[in-house]
Amino acid sequence: MTELMVVIGILAILSAIAMPNLVGWIPKRKMGIGARDVMNAVESARLTAVRNRVSVGVEFLNNNVRYRVWLDDGAGAGTPDDAIRNGTERYILTRTLPAGITLSGATFGGPRSFRFDSQGFPIGTDDAPTGGTITITNKKDSRIVAMTLAGNVFVKKP
Repeated sequence: MTELMVVIGILAILSAIAMPNLVGWIPKRKMGIGARDVMNAVESARLTAVRNRVSVGVEFLNNNVRYRVWLDDGAGAGTPDDAIRNGTERYILTRTLPAGITLSGATFGGPRSFRFDSQGFPIGTDDAPTGGTITITNKKDSRIVAMTLAGNVFVKKP
């Protein structure tokens, strides 16, 4: 009986030590998931543009938790290749970040949108090549999803 009480006491002490680390792990995990989701959406837009030989737009909405990808083909009296969804241009995907994660900044030399041309190069709303960053934050941490002028996308810590 004494041995059992000692083992239970040791387990209680180890649990008390480990619990704060586990609680701090959850927000970091959500941050990683959100950053990878944004990176995957941007890479998916680029691959779709190259594969289908069309322009594909990417937009980060002003509510700071949603982003979407669409065919920038001018469907439904829209303007093609302008990096702005208009007319009835078809959405490829619309995503929402995990709870507690927000987009605190998206810079592409203009508004919060850009497009990939049919060769996979990112183009801004001013028809100039663009790179940029998307900053994703929660209460304790942040990540930057960066895109080069060649369209390569990666996640980094600030």
